[in-house]
Amino acid sequence: MPKRKIVSPNLPDQLAAGDLEVLLDVEDPIIENVLIENCTVSIDSIRNLEFRQVRFKNVIFMNFIAPNVYLRDVEFDHCQCINAELTESALKQVEFRQCRMNGISFGESFLEDVQFNHSMLDLSSFAYAKQKNVRFSDSQLKEADFYENTFKSIQFDQCDLSGTRFSNTSLKGIDLSTSKFEQISVDIDSIRGAIVNREQALGFLQLLGLVVKD
Repeated sequence: MPKRKIVSPNLPDQLAAGDLEVLLDVEDPIIENVLIENCTVSIDSIRNLEFRQVRFKNVIFMNFIAPNVYLRDVEFDHCQCINAELTESALKQVEFRQCRMNGISFGESFLEDVQFNHSMLDLSSFAYAKQKNVRFSDSQLKEADFYENTFKSIQFDQCDLSGTRFSNTSLKGIDLSTSKFEQISVDIDSIRGAIVNREQALGFLQLLGLVVKD
């Protein structure tokens, strides 16, 4: 099955630079058409925040606690958002490029046309999320949690999935063959129909309690 093309953020080549602390109004928390770069910011417990056509570049989020955030046509380039909480949120046409996102939570969120490229997502949580047309490429996802996800057109290309949890999440038709993992947490029903390489297949046979005899 050919890979579906992911729609990238629709951003103009030039965006006016802005100061997030100046632009952010907690009474009307909508930020759009702006470049935010080379700064340290804090977003603490702001609900229903919206970012539209925003490029974040070299931004350190000391706090990024924004449940129900809406991201549309947003790019994060070389950003740090460790332990961010973006639960019950919606992301559409969003790209994370070379970002440090360890411990980030997208629990119960909806992601569509989202790309994670060359990023660190160890201990991240996507529990109960719905993901459509999402690609994880050359990224580290050690001990990430995809518990009870709904996947549609998901790609894991050259990722480190060691210790990742896929319980109650169907991997049917999902290609894991280019990624690496010593072990992952997955139940028999979830792994059925996944695409794996020979070495990975031997590991899953052990999950079934089978002994391979040469």
